[in-house]
Amino acid sequence: MLVALRKLRRLSWVQLYADTGLKWEAVTSRTGPGGRREYTLRITWKIRAVGYREGETLRLLSLHLDHDSAYH
Repeated sequence: MLVALRKLRRLSWVQLYADTGLKWEAVTSRTGPGGRREYTLRITWKIRAVGYREGETLRLLSLHLDHDSAYH
């Protein structure tokens, strides 16, 4: 998990969106604080994170062991 978090720290937003390993995907079933669009990304093969972009900061809201639970 720390490998993915370190990777996130060094990527630009353009690189994050294009990275095929992180699998950055929009969540359409809900919104984050202030109506912001939420996204999921792969932290490990088993763990997905849910977060949103706030300016130049990625705010992580939760970690999910079950990939499907990240979307509901």
